[in-house]
Amino acid sequence: MDCSDSIAFPRRLAALQEGMERAGLDLILLFDRANVRYFTGFRLNRVISSILAIPRDRDPVYLVAQLDLERAKRDCWIERIVPFPEDTPNYLSALAPLFNDKVRKVGMERDVITLAQADYIRELVGPGCELVDVRPLTTRLRAVKSPEEIELIRRAAEIADRAMGEVIDHLRPGASEAELSALAECRMLREGVEGVSFEPFLMSGENGWLPQRISSRKLLQPGELALLDMGAVYDGYCSDLTRTFAVGEVDAEKRRIFRIAYAAQQAAIAAIKPGIRACDVDAVAREMIAAEGLGEYFPHLTGHGVGLSTHEPPILDRDVEMVLEPGMVVTVEPGIYLPGVGAARVEDMVLVTPTGHEVLTATPRELV
Repeated sequence: MDCSDSIAFPRRLAALQEGMERAGLDLILLFDRANVRYFTGFRLNRVISSILAIPRDRDPVYLVAQLDLERAKRDCWIERIVPFPEDTPNYLSALAPLFNDKVRKVGMERDVITLAQADYIRELVGPGCELVDVRPLTTRLRAVKSPEEIELIRRAAEIADRAMGEVIDHLRPGASEAELSALAECRMLREGVEGVSFEPFLMSGENGWLPQRISSRKLLQPGELALLDMGAVYDGYCSDLTRTFAVGEVDAEKRRIFRIAYAAQQAAIAAIKPGIRACDVDAVAREMIAAEGLGEYFPHLTGHGVGLSTHEPPILDRDVEMVLEPGMVVTVEPGIYLPGVGAARVEDMVLVTPTGHEVLTATPRELV
């Protein structure tokens, strides 16, 4: 049996309902694709949406497009599956039977719902409607991965490693950014993944220090740095991996910024353990880069959680007080983008263990 088949989705839902009870919510409506999949286990095409409705005193209801109804009935563990009219203005009308005079406090994902959706729900509830952000509940559940989830993330990381290795074998002056990023994507798809975690991109030379987070038709030139960022989705779970390459021989300043970025990354990884705050991991990398006079050229976070979403809590950045716990999976990826010189970033996925950490990605990190 695939490890994804053994995940206890009803147990996840029961944990959410416990939080729902404590928060006094009458109904939760989940629209976010990753949240819906976390509780249903049901995969949809990336352009298709669905809604998971969780009443406080009744069984959950899964709303899917009419075209997905029969497959959902076959493959999803939830018993009450209801179709809605796809791509029509009134698709939310399928929610109406869930509302009665007892429903007043509704949990929704504040960062996902649209104004139109919120207005429709308020109209269904009527006077006294209270919409509450349910993200704190779902974030807490999803941040700590189960052993089954960790196994899926391992597989996604292994596939990304193999794809990165294939790119390294084909790296040469004259190859285009688009050609090499396409090679990575093709390799991952050949292994049967659901897709890529995000549009893979290779940025070289000036495109690196801009930075330009897309691949272009630009050809790699001798003496420049090139950076490839990519990841795979395996049974819903993402990987995220970055390596920096030397195209031929590079000068001392390029090697210097790589050395500093890599050292900062390794120091931040070494700091990861249960009980440390996300902001303290960030500070390790940020302070090392700043001490070399390059702090202004490190413009982003040090890392982020990875799971059903490519970017999810915990976020390793300034002022993020979230404490790391065993079972969390994060990336560590401080970078330097120095105008006129190039970009350098090494990114690995790291599992927080009971005694420290484990690095899940294995592609060689040195300049190639």
